[in-house]
Amino acid sequence: MRLSIGLVILTLSILILAQALGLAPGTERQQLKVRQSLAETLAVQTIMAIKRGDMLLLQAMLENVIERNPDVRSIGIRRNDQGVVAQTAQHEEFWDDASAENSTPTHIRLPLLINGEKRGNFEITFHPLTHEDSPFLGLPSFVLLIIFVSVTGFVGFWLYIKRALHHLDPSAVVPARVRNALNILAEGVLILDKREQIVLVNHSLAEKLQRDEKSLIGRKASSLGWQQDESDSAAALPWLQALSSGQKQVGVRLELKTHEQEKQIFRVNAVPILDDKGNSQGTIASFDDISELEAKNHQLEDMVKALAATQLSIENKNRELKYLASRDPLTDCYNRRSLFDYLAASFDKARSSHAEYACIMTDIDHFKRVNDTHGHGVGDEVIKMVANTIREVIREGDILARFGGEEFCIILPGAPISQANLIANRCREKIAAQLCQGIKVTSSFGISSVRLGAQTPNELIHQADEALYHSKEQGRNCVSNWQPTMRIVNKTADNQQAF
Repeated sequence: MRLSIGLVILTLSILILAQALGLAPGTERQQLKVRQSLAETLAVQTIMAIKRGDMLLLQAMLENVIERNPDVRSIGIRRNDQGVVAQTAQHEEFWDDASAENSTPTHIRLPLLINGEKRGNFEITFHPLTHEDSPFLGLPSFVLLIIFVSVTGFVGFWLYIKRALHHLDPSAVVPARVRNALNILAEGVLILDKREQIVLVNHSLAEKLQRDEKSLIGRKASSLGWQQDESDSAAALPWLQALSSGQKQVGVRLELKTHEQEKQIFRVNAVPILDDKGNSQGTIASFDDISELEAKNHQLEDMVKALAATQLSIENKNRELKYLASRDPLTDCYNRRSLFDYLAASFDKARSSHAEYACIMTDIDHFKRVNDTHGHGVGDEVIKMVANTIREVIREGDILARFGGEEFCIILPGAPISQANLIANRCREKIAAQLCQGIKVTSSFGISSVRLGAQTPNELIHQADEALYHSKEQGRNCVSNWQPTMRIVNKTADNQQAF
């Protein structure tokens, strides 16, 4: 029984060694699958970056891929008109050998589809594939695998059988040649008996554990201080699970702290060693050190978070700039340009749908006297007081803009002229009742409505301005509705912008 187990382990070791030496077939096919998957993933990320219009993030992503993937030579994003949107160094040089239509193992072209429309191509170049044809006598790797397994199997089996009587010594269970073969592997290997005692540990794992190989022989593997991932549902360590269930355990994540308190992370596979009756007699476990890979993944996650935070900060700054560009710095009302932008978007719509749409123009009475008597600082405070008072009266959704100097414009969507009168009079009364910097001021108001025949936003404002100056002529501190007979006497409309 033990002899059979030893032969199985030896066979597995030979196959593992063959795999480590690159004699197993399928290398090119695996490389092609990896390249295809990488290209498709990067193409999807490129489409997302283009949709967001974030070309800085796109360029940073391309350069990061080149840095972290030695197999990738260059990447480029090309429009349908052959213009290059983004590319890494020497991409044009590496892409010269690409096929005009089809992708190749070294040159892959993928279409970039945005909203169902092809907007360009994603181009990526790789280093040549590692060929399976062996430089040794030009033989395929499969033939070399057969030769290798035959020769090493014959020698190993012969030596193992010769030393089988030494099975009572745990260190002598595995033949020296198998031990040496396992020591070649970069992956850590443990061979355990059915009592979980370590029979063999290869050099790679002993170095990673920072322990002497002889001190590990005969110890229980679970006594080394392994820690499982909290999210792992396995109740036992993978080799114990394999021993109890007779089923292989694949990809179990384990952590181990070294003597220097450094945390190492392994991906562990455990395979039970069964006798003729199907009973577990031990396990062979492989340990793949993924500490560096996880560290790089964390670095990448941190980089992505930093880029996202930077992008969010830029978006916030853009919103702040947009807000500042649309506001009057003194009163925080909309400025004249924003007023006309709003009128451009809403006036024609209201007029074509026969909706109510009113405009109020207001001006502080005798404001020049305030400036001349009390100074411009007091004048600014009076302007802010008037703006805040109007803002308290108008409805949510109404637009208040500083038209120029001490003049304000109020747009009342959906308000009939009667409601505009009511709002204007309430503003007038509240302004007259306010005391600002020890002085009182009044304001005059003029009202127009789309129902009074205004054909353009300029005409609507001009009518309200004529009504405002009619209020001035009537003694100020009053409200006037526009009438066709009104004309501005003391003011021209030269300051009205062409709309």
